[in-house]
Amino acid sequence: MSGAVASALAGAGLISVSYVITLLVALLGSRLPGTAAAPLLAMTYLVKVLVLGWVLFYVPAPAWLRPGWLAAGVLAALAGWLALAAATAARASRRAREELERDRAAQDAPAQTPTEAPAETPADTPVDEKEGPTA
Repeated sequence: MSGAVASALAGAGLISVSYVITLLVALLGSRLPGTAAAPLLAMTYLVKVLVLGWVLFYVPAPAWLRPGWLAAGVLAALAGWLALAAATAARASRRAREELERDRAAQDAPAQTPTEAPAETPADTPVDEKEGPTA
């Protein structure tokens, strides 16, 4: 495998790992009570930045790494993940809007009054089937 391809895949892999970690933490946070998800995601972001900074400063770059191709892989993966997130959010928003519109339509629909039942004839009144009750 050439250095360019490996570099692009490494960049895409970095972004993918970062997004998967964020998704897992968000899933875990959504199961916690209250507003615990936001601080959990903020801590995850801080840890990811610190780990990436440590790797960039202290781990030497391999000989096959091509910085331009690494950046291209990062940008391509970032664009892909953002497009996927936007499509997912749009789909969820559309479903929520349709559900809200259905609920509003059900509330706005006029209450249907029961149809009036025909007046009952007394049991002792003879009924002529052609003309109705005779009195």
